[in-house]
Amino acid sequence: MILKKNKSKFIKIDEKVLEDEVGSAVTVIASNTRFTGKIKVEDTLRISGYFKGEIDCKRMVWVDKTGRVEGTVNARRVIIEGEINGKIESADHVELRSNGRMTGDINAAKITVAKGCLFDGQAKILRKEKSP
Repeated sequence: MILKKNKSKFIKIDEKVLEDEVGSAVTVIASNTRFTGKIKVEDTLRISGYFKGEIDCKRMVWVDKTGRVEGTVNARRVIIEGEINGKIESADHVELRSNGRMTGDINAAKITVAKGCLFDGQAKILRKEKSP
């Protein structure tokens, strides 16, 4: 819930968060799991363990607090609570949360950076092409 001050009082604003867009089919790389290679996911990928390689995900990649990724992430939406060392490509929205760490480049239409996170790299804001 977000509160916004309107004149002298606060009003509630319903804000959609990225978690609301987690699909019904979630693929999980659990903690204490190590995976190296290339993975293609149609829905949501949640990483609590370690992944090294290339991720191609149609919906969302969520690297939670214990998760670590080394490589390239290509997804519509990315949540970083853990660590990514590499590159994020073609994202609509990347959210780097307070304890998240990103070392590398981000190409996204929207980037949200929280206080307390670490970002060492370059960010490029992509323009969405208008439909005819």
